[in-house]
Amino acid sequence: MAAATRASKELARFPVGRLLWKYSVPAIIGMLVMALYNVVDRLYVGRCVGQEGLAGFALTFPPMMVMLAFGLLFGVGTATRISIAMGQGKRTVAQCYLGQAVCFYAILSLVVYPLCALFAEPILWATGGTEQTIPWAAGYLRVVFLCAILQYIGFGLNHTMRAEGHPNKALFTMLFGAVANAILDPFFIFEEVPLGFCTLPGLGLKIQGAAIATVLSQGVSSAWVLAHFLRRGAALRLRLGFVRLYRPLFWKVVVAGLPPFALNLVGSGVTALYAVLFRAFAPDARTAEVEIAAVGVVMTVQMLVCMPVLGVAQGMQPILGFNYGARNYRRLTQTFNLAAWWGGGYIFVLSAAVMLLRRPLFLLFCKEEMAAELLAVGPTDLLVFFCGFSFVGYAILVGQYFQSIGRGGVALAMSLSRQCFLLVPLMLLLPPLLGPIGVWWAAPISDVLSVLVALGFHLHERRRIGRLIALQPA
Repeated sequence: MAAATRASKELARFPVGRLLWKYSVPAIIGMLVMALYNVVDRLYVGRCVGQEGLAGFALTFPPMMVMLAFGLLFGVGTATRISIAMGQGKRTVAQCYLGQAVCFYAILSLVVYPLCALFAEPILWATGGTEQTIPWAAGYLRVVFLCAILQYIGFGLNHTMRAEGHPNKALFTMLFGAVANAILDPFFIFEEVPLGFCTLPGLGLKIQGAAIATVLSQGVSSAWVLAHFLRRGAALRLRLGFVRLYRPLFWKVVVAGLPPFALNLVGSGVTALYAVLFRAFAPDARTAEVEIAAVGVVMTVQMLVCMPVLGVAQGMQPILGFNYGARNYRRLTQTFNLAAWWGGGYIFVLSAAVMLLRRPLFLLFCKEEMAAELLAVGPTDLLVFFCGFSFVGYAILVGQYFQSIGRGGVALAMSLSRQCFLLVPLMLLLPPLLGPIGVWWAAPISDVLSVLVALGFHLHERRRIGRLIALQPA
């Protein structure tokens, strides 16, 4: 009770800047660490295999995003329902939610994903693969599909750990996995690993080695999470008797986890559409392969640029939610304005830096003598993509604002409008007119339009909050 009182006073009275910094920094670190899994793999594979490996990695994005979507469906949904149950003092119900999450992940991992591994090539062909790139992507995906349980235990239950009241342990879950992945990757990918003072032998498994290193690092995270939930005296302990599906609880979890699930599912479809359109409108298969490889690099850079903004969005969420509930509308407005300056300004400056340093960024992912074609078109593609993305930070934070004050429908509509109603139609309309470059121009145009949509929602909300402030005593 005393801790809850202290937290309430902090959210209500601490200086907004200090409070936002306190809540945002751990979230930013966690988001960046999560991004390192994909970035490290692509850096090593690009320099070892070249653009064929990068193109193969780009093809793995849609299936991996579908896996992530199901992880978020039960990860976020279970965490939300456990928070409510524990707040109501229903510890047994919370344990049922935990056991159900483990059961759901086990069913997916032992029944669904082995079938996906068996049909990896048809899946990749449907998402835009070519004869040259599918073998690389299939080798990676089979390993990941067959070891899916490690990803789900380490990542999915990480949300539950945070909801239980252990944010630092949740951060270490991701940190341990990312560090292990960075250390293991070169030994599984390369035949020789130079360390400066000596050279150690590696396994030379290339892209399959990256997959093995990834699942082993996820195993480290999973062991950490399971040790937490299996220990004696745990506030929320995983017991074998609770590992089953509960019909009334199942649908409550699905409803709570639906928004992030839908966003990642749509994102998977959009990413697959890039490869499909390049295969359809590129003049030859080689050009399509180069463009798909460029997508892999651009999406990786975008993820790195975007993660800190998502961390700021997560950091402002409890501050906004508390003060909106407390009807402290002035403090609500101050918090969002500061977060918008921080997040929006950061993404604008870093996007400008990415556009200026676009060629050196591509050189990080490939050796110049191995990828002359990629370096000829990739920097231009990156420039086109980021010229509109530099404004997206504001739209992201407006969406999180509505999510934080309990208007999740508005937040979901804003996010889906960019992907479904703006980006996809433009991706289908522009390539017949402009060729492959039209696929790239669809992104910045939809980004600018989505910012205008966010501005309209935000201005309407500011007028509403202004009226509520006017009704309050001075």
